[in-house]
Amino acid sequence: MFKGTIVENSLSDASILQELQVEKTWQAGTWVLHDVLVAQEQIAELSKHLADGPWYMHFWEPGQDEVLVVFKDKIFTIQHSDKSTWTEAIAYGKSLSIPEAQLDFLVE
Repeated sequence: MFKGTIVENSLSDASILQELQVEKTWQAGTWVLHDVLVAQEQIAELSKHLADGPWYMHFWEPGQDEVLVVFKDKIFTIQHSDKSTWTEAIAYGKSLSIPEAQLDFLVE
């Protein structure tokens, strides 16, 4: 299972959350966030539910180095420990007007 955090405000249809295992929900400012566990097969489906605009999600398997960075129309596979693998994902995020500081791909 992959872990990740989904910003509910980023979803075009938040009902998709009912299909996920939500571990925790909290609010940060105007954002409602959900820590989730998802199967790898669900990740591509989730990308279809991202709203237009400056949004992304990222998922990782605990204890593994691989991170999937998910935009509405593109998924990048990066290595968390090797920031040189982040370059394309960061550039793509910036092209969507996501501030670089938000493209930090934090994992637990």
